[in-house]
Parts: sequence; C-alpha cells; structure tokens
Amino acid sequence: MKNEKLMREGSIPELLLKLSLPVILVMMVTVLYNMADTFFIGRTGDASQLAAISLAGPVFSAISAFNTLIGFGGCTACSIALGEGREDLVKKYSSFVLYSSLGLGIVLGVLLIAIMDPLLVVLGTDASTAVHAAEYLRVLALGAPFLIMSGALGNTVRADGDAKGALAASLTGTLLNVALDPLFIAVFHWGCTGAALATVIGNAVSLLLLLGAVRKKPAFSLSPKDFTLKKEISLYVLSLGFPMAASTLLMSFSTTISNRIAVSYGNIVIAARNVSGKSAMLIPMIAMGICMGVQPAISYAYGSKNEARLRKIVLGVGAVCFVFAAITSVGFFLFREQFVAAFSPDPEIITLGKEMMLGTLVAVPIESVYHMCSTYLQATGKVAYATLTSLLQKGLVFLPVLIVMERLMGLNGIIYSNAVTSLISTAIALMLCTSWSRQISLAASQSAA
Repeated sequence: MKNEKLMREGSIPELLLKLSLPVILVMMVTVLYNMADTFFIGRTGDASQLAAISLAGPVFSAISAFNTLIGFGGCTACSIALGEGREDLVKKYSSFVLYSSLGLGIVLGVLLIAIMDPLLVVLGTDASTAVHAAEYLRVLALGAPFLIMSGALGNTVRADGDAKGALAASLTGTLLNVALDPLFIAVFHWGCTGAALATVIGNAVSLLLLLGAVRKKPAFSLSPKDFTLKKEISLYVLSLGFPMAASTLLMSFSTTISNRIAVSYGNIVIAARNVSGKSAMLIPMIAMGICMGVQPAISYAYGSKNEARLRKIVLGVGAVCFVFAAITSVGFFLFREQFVAAFSPDPEIITLGKEMMLGTLVAVPIESVYHMCSTYLQATGKVAYATLTSLLQKGLVFLPVLIVMERLMGLNGIIYSNAVTSLISTAIALMLCTSWSRQISLAASQSAA
C-alpha cells in the first residue's frame, strides 16, 4: 500500500508534508471551531455571554475527551496492527470505534441533561451567566452523539497514513459552523444557543463525510458484525486512548477550578481569559498537529520493530516543532493587541487580554516539546508513562502551581501559572521518554542476540 510505504520509508519532510500537514489543517479547523463562537458572541458586546461560554468550556472539553479516548486509541491500535500486518484486527478496532462512540454519546447526552442544575453551580456560573451557559450546554448535550462520533472517526480514519478524509470532513463541518454562527447569533439573535447549534450541525455534517471516507478503506470496517466488546479489542483501544483522554478530562477539571478562582476577580477576567486563550491557541494547536500527524508513522515503526527509524522520526519532528513554536510565538507577541481586539472591542478586555496572551506565549516553545513526548509515549503503547505525562500539564503540576502562584501573586499568578507548569511538566516528560527509549533499545538488543 502507498500509505504504508510512506510510513515505512518516508523522510521527515515527506512525513510532515503528507501526514502532519493535513492534521495541522484539521487542528486549524478545530481552532476555527473554537474561535467562531467566541468571535461572534464577543462582537455582541455582552460580557456575560462571553463569560458563559468560557465557563461552559470545560464541558465541551470533557466531551472531546471521550471522542479522544475512543478515536486516538483506535488510531494507535489500527496503526500498530497495520505495522504487524494484522488487517483482521484493524476491522475489529474500527468497528468498535464507531459503535462504542455512538453508545457513549447517547449516554453522555442524557447524563448532561439530568445533572444540568448542579453542574452549572460547579462550573462557577452566577445569576448573569447561568442562563446563557445552560442554553449552550443543553444543545451540546443533545448533539453529544455527533460530537463524539465525528471526533472519534476523525482520529481513526488517519491510522493508515491517509489524513485527507479527516481533513475534508473537518474542514467542511467547520466552514458550515462559521457560516451558521453569524446567521444564528447576529441575525436570529439566538446567542449561546445559536453558537452551540452551529457547532452541533457542523459536527453532524463532518460525521457523514467521515463515514463515507471509512467505507472506501478496505482494511477498515463499519459493519456491526465486526463489533465486539471482547477485552482484547475494547480494553486495548481504550487503554491506548486513555492517556490523552485523561489529560483532556483533567484539563476540563483544572479549567473549572481556575475559572472559579478567576471569577472572584470579575466576569471581565473570565471574558479576557477566553479571548486571549483563543487568540494564542493557534501555535500550540499546530505544534500538536505536527506531532499527532506523525503518530501513525511512529506506531508503525514501533510495530515493525524499526528502532532506528522510530528514533529518527521522534527527534526530527520534535526539533521542527520547537523551532516553529519559537519563531511564531515572537510574531504573535508583536501583534497580540490586534489579535485580542479582533474578538472584543471592550478596552478592559483588550488590556487584560494582552497580558494573558503574553503569559501563554512564553510557554509555547517548551510546550511543543511536551506534545512530542506525549505523542511518542502514546504512539508506542507505553500507557503508564503516557498517562502520567498527559496528566502533568493538565492538572498534576498545573493545579498546585496555580493555587500557590495565585496566593503569592494574585491575578499575575493566574496569568503566568501555565508557563511555570509547562517548564516543570516538560522536564519530567523528557525523563520518562529517555527511560522508555532505553527500555526499547534494551529489548531490541536482547531480541537480536
């Protein structure tokens, strides 16, 4: 197969062009998804609605965690199986992704509706934001099956090195979302309800296109006959997806805690965090896209026991990520006021958002290395190390750092806590990667002997 030849023999530039570039575009599309709601809600000038979708953000992240649990696990499992020449397992893995994500989406949607009122309290909403947050979350709950299935299949469909199907589906859904946002928000005046509805419709369309893309892949299957809950299939997929999913869930929890801390400084601070976060998220998302794009090649090299190629991919792509992040962070720093102002005309939000954006940008180059470490551990199936690495930045390190820095430095502690977290987390991740690399080398030498 052409795609398998690319993963087996392709150079670093070829892998970046053919594997990472489509995923980068998907990540940029994801950024547009996130930016669209914030942009059009922000242009209304209503800080309470802008704060509401920020406070509801952890729930959206939690939903994403579940599609990552199934989708990233499915992608890794399928890539390793292809490297081993086991297409029979690929069919079972891909079918499991489809039907388990459907069931999980239904269960999660019902659960969100059932616990809506206490959930709003936990998220830190007040009288001015609770109504808007509830409107947003109800629509997301009803659309949860589409959100989870599109995300899960979008990850799995690129397991054979072909990311074009995922790109086309994601791009189409996002463009539809961006087109519907001004219609629902500015014309129909549906506010947060309109923002959520545009997101759900975009994901539903992406799902339809992804189903078509998977049907064209002979090694994959959407047949219920190939679906099984046997532990060698289900637990294997879930274990491979667990590190990144756990990271996203912990990030959701950490964001809720940090929002509750930040909200004591006023809704303007919450709104500014949302705007600055969206403005600065493009660089780390692209770096993550570079790493995720080569994940199938890393898994394939690991599955085929090609240690030299495995090392070459990880080190080469890691260097590219760091250089890219460092250069682009400088550019974003120089134009940070324009980025923030594009989302909100409020002078207070612009002033505070500039400072918050700086706090994010200083951490980006180091964070790109962290993403490479996390991808390497997950793609090679080192679940324990991968789980620990994924949890570091999103909570295990972040929450203690946040709490201590906020108490010592107030609002500035909140702003710069991410930079300190990234530095500590990356140092630990590098130590774990070094340890695992030595274990792989030792196993290879013993096998050769």
